[in-house]
Amino acid sequence: MPAKRPGLVPFLACKCPKCGKGSVFNNGLVSLKFAETRYACPSCNFSFEPEPGFFYGAMYFSYALIVGLIITCSILFYITGMFDYAIVGIPTTIIIMVPLIFRYSRMMMLYIVYPLMYKDKFYGKS
Repeated sequence: MPAKRPGLVPFLACKCPKCGKGSVFNNGLVSLKFAETRYACPSCNFSFEPEPGFFYGAMYFSYALIVGLIITCSILFYITGMFDYAIVGIPTTIIIMVPLIFRYSRMMMLYIVYPLMYKDKFYGKS
């Protein structure tokens, strides 16, 4: 039986999907180097990139997050009666949210795709 995985709090804190303690990213969210991902967990030495190009799949999660953000912003602009400002407000919101979208699309790859595709590396050989 697979070991119990960390839950929502380590995901939101961008912690290791295996131990829930080590940070996935080198720098803070407001740093200009927000995109630097560690190669392995500093706590349990779990490899975050099982193969070269693993995080290219994060583009699909990023796309989904941006579409959700556009829909949400469009609804909010419409409800508040400020839909005329959506042409400026939505792109501005997306630009402001780029660090969060980047990080959480990678975290989705680590928490969703990694355990499904690389069971032996994630759970250990059974």
